[in-house]
Amino acid sequence: MKSNARIAGGLILLSFITGLLSVSPGVDSADYLTEAAGQSNQTIAAALYQFILAIIYVGIALLFFPVFSKLNKMLAVSFLGFRIIATTLMLVGTVLLLSILVLSQGYVNHPTSDTHTLHIIGNMLRYSRDYFNHVFMVLVLGISNLIAYYIFFRSRLIPSWISIWGMVGTLLSMTASVLLMFQVFDVITTEYLILNTPTAIVELLLGFWLIIKGWNTRDLPFAHE
Repeated sequence: MKSNARIAGGLILLSFITGLLSVSPGVDSADYLTEAAGQSNQTIAAALYQFILAIIYVGIALLFFPVFSKLNKMLAVSFLGFRIIATTLMLVGTVLLLSILVLSQGYVNHPTSDTHTLHIIGNMLRYSRDYFNHVFMVLVLGISNLIAYYIFFRSRLIPSWISIWGMVGTLLSMTASVLLMFQVFDVITTEYLILNTPTAIVELLLGFWLIIKGWNTRDLPFAHE
């Protein structure tokens, strides 16, 4: 069980790094129809890292599930289910990212007078990707994370202050996604980054804690399993 905790901690840290690498400035820029094609290698790499990130998210969930299921079967199944849904949404976002790249390459390499139509299609793909990746996925992943931190808090598998910080940070990230959905601000903005910073910090803390300390199972019925 200690080894599972350390592997999960390593995957959490890896997900943080992979998440940073999955950012695609070309697609997120205002002039994405030309920038995405101009940064095609970076855009393809971002899609690849998003795919890897989806696999990591599932891996973390599968490592948490055996422990969670011994504490609360219903919450454990809910946690895993929401995590799988979030991963699916992320994969859809990855496909949309590559679709924007293909459209951008066509726009740059084969100029056409019908640029208005291409802009409409591009905006549709871009907004769809933002909704899948930065709104729906984050909200579903947030529910999964809230369940996880609640289980952590109730069982004291990790220090309570990390669990509380995790829940607060998750709620702030979900708030950022809701505000993004209503176009209060955009993805690459100071406000969006500030609201997501607590989550980023607590994920680093959780990852290092699990690697160094593992689970605190001393007071649990399966402590010696």
